[in-house]
Amino acid sequence: MPNKISKKATKLKRKLYIKTSAKYFEDVGYENAKMSDLAKDLKISVGTLYKMFENKENLYFEYILYQIEIFVKKLTSKQITDPIENLKLYLKYKYKYFIANQKSIELSLAHDSFFFHKLNMHKKHPMDAIFDFIAKQLEQIVQDDKLDYKHLAILFKKLSDGYAESHKMKNFDTTKVIDDTIDLFLNGVSSLKK
Repeated sequence: MPNKISKKATKLKRKLYIKTSAKYFEDVGYENAKMSDLAKDLKISVGTLYKMFENKENLYFEYILYQIEIFVKKLTSKQITDPIENLKLYLKYKYKYFIANQKSIELSLAHDSFFFHKLNMHKKHPMDAIFDFIAKQLEQIVQDDKLDYKHLAILFKKLSDGYAESHKMKNFDTTKVIDDTIDLFLNGVSSLKK
């Protein structure tokens, strides 16, 4: 019995450390983050932090998982029966998150431009919940037994990633970015000429 309690306590501490480290990572980004500074913020020893997460990369990965978990909960709690509106909701939250955390994201990508790609390839598959959400919406919109909706969901996410990347390189008017993303994905380039 004490072992179960100890494991639960460790799991709760771990979650609390991740939650507390979120603000730190958002402020300084991955590259500038120091485990010693974070340990001070958490009021624990550096050794305890390393024991819990092994290294900064593992802690940052856990932070990203935590952010994805929050994102998916928010998304699924607000979804309705209209699949187009659900895709718009996904894009609204995604673009809003990107704009709010652009500094942290840019600092992370400056450290490792393949970080988010590696995240997608991780054995835990952290993006699956998001891909499943998008796939369900696309299945309702484009009904075809021959389509692989998970594949379409990945392409849809990558298109929206492209909009975020494009905005980072050259700011553009984002008032229509959600509708433009949907139109481009479902109707092609010619839909944007209107």
